[in-house]
Amino acid sequence: MLHIGPGNIESFTGRIYNNVLKVKDSCLISGKFHFNKGDIIYGKINPQLAKYIIADFEGLASADAYVLNAKNGVVQNYLFAVLQTEDFYKYSVSVSARTGMPKINRDELNAYRYKAPGEPEQVKIGIYFRTLDALISQHATQLQKLQQIKSACLERMFV
Repeated sequence: MLHIGPGNIESFTGRIYNNVLKVKDSCLISGKFHFNKGDIIYGKINPQLAKYIIADFEGLASADAYVLNAKNGVVQNYLFAVLQTEDFYKYSVSVSARTGMPKINRDELNAYRYKAPGEPEQVKIGIYFRTLDALISQHATQLQKLQQIKSACLERMFV
């Protein structure tokens, strides 16, 4: 299984870096929490970094992350969209401002209140934003490839 922690998650994007290791290769010493495909992994340390993903595979999350599952009539993709809002960001940063390492604890996370429409509309909202995220990721990948092509061309031109 793969091991995911905040260090594997790109801030503010819901994307995973290419630095993910298997559990057996990670030399883990802290606790870890099982997650399933579709679960939300939320980095609880330094919430100002806004590290969150919806896992597209099964694995283990580090002790520095929460595994979140929507409940009480909330759809998972909608919950993921809520985590990306400016209001949640401000809330998570405000409750984590302590001495030492900023962290949002489970009670503070559960205390966050937000409005949610009925489930059919939540599904539509969740699909819309997940589709938009996929499109953004696709364009980011294309942009990276174009930047590499430009760099290679410039390198060959000025040898």
